[in-house]
This record gives sequence, structure tokens and C-alpha cells, in this order.
Amino acid sequence: MIEECCLIEKNRRPRIPKTVRHISLPGDHIRHYYEVQSSRSLRSLIFNGALSFKVSSPNKLRTLGLNNFWFENKLLGPIGNLKHLRYLDVSDSLIRKLPESISSLQNLQTLNLSDCSCLYKLPKKMKDMKSLIYLDLTGCESLQCMPSGMGQLGCLRKLGMFIVGKEVGHHIGELQRLNYIGGELSIKDLDNVQGLTDAQNANLARKTNLQSLSLSWREDSSKFSEANSEDVLGALEPHSNMKKLQISGYRGSKFPDWMLESRLPNLVEISLQSCMNCEHLPPFGKLRFLKHLQLKRMDTVKCIGTEMYGDGENPFPSLERLTLGEMMNLEDWETNSMGGRDIFTCLHELQIQKCPKLVELPIISSVKYLTIKDCTVTLLSSVVNLTSITSLQIEGFDELAVLPDGLLQNHTCLQKLSIQRMRSLRSLSNQLNNLSSLKSLCIEDCDEVESLPDGVQNLNSLEFLWISGMPKITALSVLPSSLATLQIGNCEELASLCEGLQYLTALKILILYNCVKLNSLPESIRHLNSLRSLAIWDCPGVSCLPNQIRHLTSLSKMLIDRCSNLMSLPEGIRNLEMLRQLVIRDCPHLERRCKKEKGKDWPNIAHIRTIIINGQVIQSSET
Repeated sequence: MIEECCLIEKNRRPRIPKTVRHISLPGDHIRHYYEVQSSRSLRSLIFNGALSFKVSSPNKLRTLGLNNFWFENKLLGPIGNLKHLRYLDVSDSLIRKLPESISSLQNLQTLNLSDCSCLYKLPKKMKDMKSLIYLDLTGCESLQCMPSGMGQLGCLRKLGMFIVGKEVGHHIGELQRLNYIGGELSIKDLDNVQGLTDAQNANLARKTNLQSLSLSWREDSSKFSEANSEDVLGALEPHSNMKKLQISGYRGSKFPDWMLESRLPNLVEISLQSCMNCEHLPPFGKLRFLKHLQLKRMDTVKCIGTEMYGDGENPFPSLERLTLGEMMNLEDWETNSMGGRDIFTCLHELQIQKCPKLVELPIISSVKYLTIKDCTVTLLSSVVNLTSITSLQIEGFDELAVLPDGLLQNHTCLQKLSIQRMRSLRSLSNQLNNLSSLKSLCIEDCDEVESLPDGVQNLNSLEFLWISGMPKITALSVLPSSLATLQIGNCEELASLCEGLQYLTALKILILYNCVKLNSLPESIRHLNSLRSLAIWDCPGVSCLPNQIRHLTSLSKMLIDRCSNLMSLPEGIRNLEMLRQLVIRDCPHLERRCKKEKGKDWPNIAHIRTIIINGQVIQSSET
């Protein structure tokens, strides 16, 4: 017999035949109450994004999907009565705890709770769910503890997270018999491990299917001694198959032998965070497959040098991304002591953040993406020598009034430039003249800059320009005709966009937000023949839009949000045959004038396929 299926289409009232076996309600736009009557034929129910539901005892249901549900406290419906249920997906939901009745689902094999960020409690008798194979707790950051006896779930192949407790049944030894779990595993609250023997009971070296392991101590706890920390980490050596390792909050002063001797040769990604007492770094350079390395909050590390490179001929042969963050005492980064050996030959992305004592970066010719945040001004001088970079982000140099001379002079390969949180910066003059390849420019939170630099109009490759948080800028200068996206926001004194818009014939997206003194768009907007999307929000000074908007023949989307003084829409909008979507929010005058078939502006917008006002669909292409 062919199984009957029912796919409930959006915005349709469900009519579900009693003979149907599989029901799916896709799309997070479904916001209704559904009741599925008793049916001996029903095998699977997939609800995606509904608010609530009720199932009237479908005694043969095998699959129940509740992904992205909007309930907060508990599952609705008699979940515990679904004795034949094998698959339950509650991922990415607001649920805070599961009902105890779930423990009675003896046939349940898959329970997906991933990314349930509000979930703080699991059923007490979860150990009785002997058929569980797949239990995903990844991303359940509010979970406070594990149920007692999780080690009795001998069929588990996936767990995602384990929180170590102090009481019997909650110890790390519960992992001892779970040798078949694979994928990712995060072990938290290692402060509660009793010592070396207790840690050895976890038996991590036998878990050959694990690919990713995260080990973390509570950073706010001071009860765990340095010696105990070293014993515990030493006993938690994973299998050599491991590809991703993260250690956080470790209080030992040295790393265990299994890290120093590189007994994890297959590692691809390593992250060390808040290992405050470790002065020396393991020889990660010997790991030939390592692609990503992150070091953060390592307060006693003063130097990156030969000890981390190891004794190989080609240290870090595969490393692609390196992040150094909040290394408060890092002073030196040595490379010239390597006797001519190549280092970081594949390093493409380098991020340096909050390293106040580091004054110089080594010249690494392979670096393409460079980010420097909240460091000493001296460190910026190293940028001059990294002429192969294609993306540069500098942020948080509040004391700088001008950028160092020649900083960007030879960066002809630079395609993306971001300058952010430079509170004292007054000018960008003479910094952009040679950036012939620049495609994207972002200038944000530069409080003292009064105008864009003169060189902007000469950036003939520039396609994206984002200006935000420049309270002293009053008008825009002429912009390059190559622009495809222009985004301007948080410029409180900006009163005019100038007539320079007429040259932006390639512009496709225009976004304006929180420009309180802007009162209108210029009439030169008529020349934006390629404009497809126009968005204006938090601009209370805008009282009207020019009728020249009728010339925007390519416009397909328009958003107007929180423009409380915008009195009406121009009559010319009725000429925009390509306009498919109009969204209006918190604009009281427009709301009144755009009422369907009654408002004065309705004749001008009636041709638009989709109109949404304050979240309510007034007109839709599907109606």
C-alpha cells in the first residue's frame, strides 16, 4: 500500500485526512494552533515553527518534529503516551525543561535538543531510556546538571555535552561505558572532578569516534588547586583520532605530556582560553594538519617563539587561521631565530586583539586577512610591511588623531578596509589614494571625522560603502560611480545626501538609518536607474519623499520604518511596476493613508504584490 502524505501549505487552514501517515507543516511563518485527531495510520508529524499543538493519542506515531517551536515552559500534549515514538526533535526552541513523562518513551532512539538555549533541566529518569542512540545537547548553554546515571545509556552514539557533578551518579566516570559516542563532546565543570583516578574513569582514550572535544573549568571558581588541575587534564587524553580540541579555564602551570609530545597528530583545530598560569605553549608547529589555532586570555605567556614552533623543518605547514586575543603580557613574536626555515606558509587569516604589550608583527607574506583591535599604536606600523593583504580591519585605537603616515601607501592588493571605533580620529586624508583594488570600505564610530576623505571619489573599484557613527558629518561628498551598495547610519548631523547621488548609476541597494536631521532624499535620486532596494528607518526628520522616485524603474523592495513624520507616499510610486514588496512599520501617517481600499495613498500602492504594515500582511501575492 502506498503511504499517504499531507503537506500543509502556508496560510491555509489544515484539512487532515484520517488515513494520512505523514504530516509536515514547514516554514516558521506557521503561527496557528493545530489539533491532530486520533489516527491509527499516522506515523510522523513535523511541525516547524508553530506556536502550539495538540495530539489526540496517535498510538502508532514514530516521528515527531518540533523544531523552532515557540513554547517556553513545557511541551503541550500527551508526549509520554507516544509509546512507539522513535524520533523527537525539539531543537532550536524556547523550552525550559522536558516533562518527566519523556522517560517512559522506551522506544525513543533520537532526542534532538540542540540549540535549546533556555533548557535548564532534563528528566530525572533519563537513564531508563535504554534505546537512546542520538542525544544532542549541543548549544544547551543554560543546562545546569546531568541526570543521575547517564552512563547506563550504553547505546548512545551522540551526546554533545556532559556536565560533571559532585554526587554519585553525576561523576565524570559516567562517561566510562559510553565508548561509542562520536562527533562533538563538551565536558564542563571539571572543577567537580575528584582527582586523577576520577578523571581516568572517563576513559576518553577509548572513544575512537569522537572528533571534537571541549574541556572546561569554571573561570570564577578558585577551589581547584594547580596540582589537581594538572592531574585531571593529564588523565583526559583523548584518542589520537581527535581533530578539534578546546581547553578553557585550565589552572595548571604546564600542559600534560600528551599535548607536549604531539600525541594527537590529526588535530585540525585548537583553542586555548583562560589558561592563566601556563607560561609556555606546546609545540603546535609540529602538527602538520593543524589549520586553526586560537590563543585567548593566556596571561602569563610573554613570547611566541621556538618552543611553539617545535623542531620540525617546516613549522605550521597547514595553519590557515591564527587568533591571539587578550594576551595581556605578550611582548615578543619571534620568527628570525628559525635559521631560514619557512614559517606559516599557508597562514591566510591573522587576528590580533587586546595585546597591549606586543609592538611588532613578523612579516608573513601569506597573510591575506588581517584584523588588529585594541592594541598599542606601535603595532600598526607593522601593517606597512604586509603589502599582500586583501582585507584589513583596524579597530579601537581611540588615541589616534590621524593614521600613521604611509600606512596604506603600498597596499594595491587591498580589497576590503574597515576602520572602527577610532574615537579621536579626525581625518583619513591621503590614506586612500593608492587603493586601486578597494571594493569595500567601512568607517564606523569615528566621532571626530567631519567629512569623507577627498580620495573616495577616485576609488573606481569601490562597490560597498558603509558609513556609521560619524556624528559630525553634515553632508556627503561626491562618491564613485562604481558603488553598488551604500549604507549610512547613526550620523546625527547629516542633513543632506547632496546631488552627488546622480552619478551612482550602478547603485542597487540604498540603506539610511538613524539620521535624525535628514529631511528628504535629493531629487537627483531619479538617476538611480539600477536601484533595487531602498530602506529608511529611524529618520524622524524625513517628512516627504521626492516624486522623482517614479524614475526608479528597477526598484523591487522598499522598507520604511519609524519615520514618524513622513506624511505620505509620493504619487509617482504608482509608476514602479517592478516594486514587489512594501514594508511599513511605526509610521502613523502612512499607516492611515495606506489602509487597503480606504486610505488616500492606496491607489498609488495597490499594484504592489506584497504590502506589510506593522507586521500584518495587507496584500499578498498569494491572495
